[in-house]
Amino acid sequence: MTLHLKAALGLASLRRLVFAIALPLLLAPQAGAAGEWRALVIGIDAYEHVSPLRGAVNDARDIAGTLQAAGVEDLETLYDGAATREAILTAWQGLIERSAPDDVLVLSYAGHGAQEDEWVEGSEADGLDEVFLLAGFDISAPGNAERLRDDDLAAMLRAAGERSVLVLADSCHSGTMTRSIDPRIVRLGTRLVGLPPFENDVLRSQPSHPLLKRHSEDASDLQELPNVIYVGATVDGQVIPELMIAGEPRGALSWSFARGVEGRADLDRDGGISMEELTLFLKETVRVATEGRQTPSLTVGGGTRAAVLPRVKDNILERGTAGLTISASTDIALPVLKNLREKHGGAVEIVNDGNADLFWDVEEGDVLTKFGDIVLRNSAGNADRFSQVVSKWLFLSELYALSRERKPVEGTLRPAVGHIPEGSPLRVGLRSEESGFMAVFALEADGTVRLLAPNRKADPLGLDTKLEADAPYVLNLRAALPFGADHIVLIRSRETMPQLVGVLSAMEGRPLDPALAPKLLSLIGNSAEAVGITGVYTEPAG
Repeated sequence: MTLHLKAALGLASLRRLVFAIALPLLLAPQAGAAGEWRALVIGIDAYEHVSPLRGAVNDARDIAGTLQAAGVEDLETLYDGAATREAILTAWQGLIERSAPDDVLVLSYAGHGAQEDEWVEGSEADGLDEVFLLAGFDISAPGNAERLRDDDLAAMLRAAGERSVLVLADSCHSGTMTRSIDPRIVRLGTRLVGLPPFENDVLRSQPSHPLLKRHSEDASDLQELPNVIYVGATVDGQVIPELMIAGEPRGALSWSFARGVEGRADLDRDGGISMEELTLFLKETVRVATEGRQTPSLTVGGGTRAAVLPRVKDNILERGTAGLTISASTDIALPVLKNLREKHGGAVEIVNDGNADLFWDVEEGDVLTKFGDIVLRNSAGNADRFSQVVSKWLFLSELYALSRERKPVEGTLRPAVGHIPEGSPLRVGLRSEESGFMAVFALEADGTVRLLAPNRKADPLGLDTKLEADAPYVLNLRAALPFGADHIVLIRSRETMPQLVGVLSAMEGRPLDPALAPKLLSLIGNSAEAVGITGVYTEPAG
């Protein structure tokens, strides 16, 4: 897509949470300032009667390992078949009984979510209750008892009394994909199951667990729970994909949360992670990791802007090399793939499992991502063009890794759903929490570099280089050739960046040169206080 710049500078409800609860929480990172942290971590891949997952247990283990590294000693894990309804409720009850009033409880769940008809007519705005599905869940009795309804979770949270509770839910309950998935890509799966009405619902007839019996009061007070933080994997209208991260299937929210608690969400480096920092870090990290397919929901209520989480001093997951996996539709392309692996010094790996970061459909001339998006359409008919795309995405993978070590810049795209047709207008907004100077450039679908700001012809006085805090830098663009995925990158710095701008100017209008990419990345690393990346997906008209 050639970027047609209309106006370079301008000013620009979180989802109804699964349990519709408010999130005030007052914690402190210093030893002794708050009670102990205690956690129940649940992860389910091995479903017996619905589609299995591949990354939920990885997520749970990642969360558990991060919490242990942060000093949490009272931590119970329930994976796969061990995560029964009875085991979860009993474990949570034990956690509460062992805890003191000033302790902090963590409840983490990774697995399938679903919706069912509400039990109490008129209690839900959409007429549906949200549900976590457990390993033994089945539509038929008695297996349909193996689920946790939103009212069950609400009773569990009420049972905690005034203790602070953090709920992390890496699942989804409703929605559609922000962009359709190309059938040529074998996806890992999504964390959503559709449920028909139950003919014989065991939960309506069997005795309640003692924990629920004591706290199953009317749900009307859920929004008034002042002690609970709820972090949901996505907003309404989005389905959560599983994806390969660090070589393993995972959910983007759990992975990002663990990386944040390791310290990357401590944006001001004061030793604690405020809810404001966590909100921004999670939103941008998940959005970037999923190429805009997923946006988490996190609400901080009342006077809790100063609330903080503990952090790990050392990174559990070392950055290492970002790397890129590639595959092709035919073995005829194997020499090209091997040449790219040698050319990029091992940063490129050839795979055959259908989950490569980039898949080259040689016959159609398309390049696709593991998410099922076409990133270059009808223009990758030869080795040189595919090589350009590989060079771009190798650079992007390194830039993504670097961005997680800097402060995020919030990116928005309108329209936000679907591929944008040829000739249609689109708007990219980039918002920084701090003022500074900026450089903005685009990597087009075929890897061509476009310097957008500073633009010496359109802005000879350099006014575009100044970025005001919370005043979005807005790009009004129009979709055009080459079609696929363009990425808008904003770099923010305290000072002007003449060297970086000079290198970008030298690259203007040409595909990214692999020999210059390391220098460009180094300049960004040396200059950037904050990095924002927004993907734009386009397609031919009609």
